[in-house]
Amino acid sequence: MPLSASNLPTRRDEAWKWTDVSRAAAGDLRGAEAAAPVQIFVPQGVTVTRVDATPAANDTSLQKLALQYAGQIWAIEVPDGFTAEQPIQIEGLTQGHAQITLTLGTGAKVQLVEHYDGDANAFVNSHLNVKLSADAVLDRVTVQTDPEDCVRIATTHVTAWANAELVQHTLAFGGKLSRLETRFAGMGKAVKATMNGAYLLDAARHCDMTSYVDLACPDGLIRQSVKGVTADKSRGVFQGKFHVRRPAQHTDAEMRHDAMMLSDTSEIRSKPELEIYADDVACAHGNTIGALDESALFYMRQRGIPLAQARAMLTEAFLGSVFDTLDDEVMRESLLDKLRGWLKDD
Repeated sequence: MPLSASNLPTRRDEAWKWTDVSRAAAGDLRGAEAAAPVQIFVPQGVTVTRVDATPAANDTSLQKLALQYAGQIWAIEVPDGFTAEQPIQIEGLTQGHAQITLTLGTGAKVQLVEHYDGDANAFVNSHLNVKLSADAVLDRVTVQTDPEDCVRIATTHVTAWANAELVQHTLAFGGKLSRLETRFAGMGKAVKATMNGAYLLDAARHCDMTSYVDLACPDGLIRQSVKGVTADKSRGVFQGKFHVRRPAQHTDAEMRHDAMMLSDTSEIRSKPELEIYADDVACAHGNTIGALDESALFYMRQRGIPLAQARAMLTEAFLGSVFDTLDDEVMRESLLDKLRGWLKDD
């Protein structure tokens, strides 16, 4: 069933000006008016229940759609002090709407792995709300491998209390339209967040990585690095904002977006922002867009490396660094293998 265009963000909305959901979702898309199939696998000691959802005054149009079609919320509860080698895994989400909450108790430490691989000609709208209690640590890894005609909006809200930490790594290959958005609220002292990601786009794929970090307490430490590569007629979008409120003194925050265009017909749109009201902080942002280093390519060709292999090696070196902060060596190698697979196919 088609969605009403009035329910979806358009390019007239400032936050969505480069990601027109209304236009991309026009027509008959699978799951547009249905609940998403959700599969959640948890280690022993973690509980999953279904709870009723209630609307809030500040719900966005997409949240209202999820409330309308998704039914009950999937609620994941991690008890105080919990640790496990086995990760929490979220699968499914191939079409339709979903609402999920994840609550980590005081001092809990877990890994969350999400795989987004939608159906052909599908619409997926998921909302994940994460609460990190004091001293909790969440290691989150997200891989998005949707088909070229899939529309996906995946929005995550993270609320972190004193000394909590989020370590997040994302690898995305885009789709007809994809937006992977993280909104992080530091509500306690000395919160930490590492928010790294890479996007690799070909054909006419679109990927939007948007983030908003809102710090309300002192001593926060934020590091963000997003890198992207676009080829053919694809479009990459990065939007990042640090909002440092007056009480958030001694904040240390850095944001970088670096991208390479492998074709003249691809596009990259970026908008890094700082909004700072505290006067004793160290905050910075950087943004670069370029192409492969021709001198490095020449150097490698002179040493007998074929052009395609040289391009792939340079691209992997450029993108792979965003995963250096991922401690799980098996997961890091898995992400790099997917990256290499894209480079080989390209």
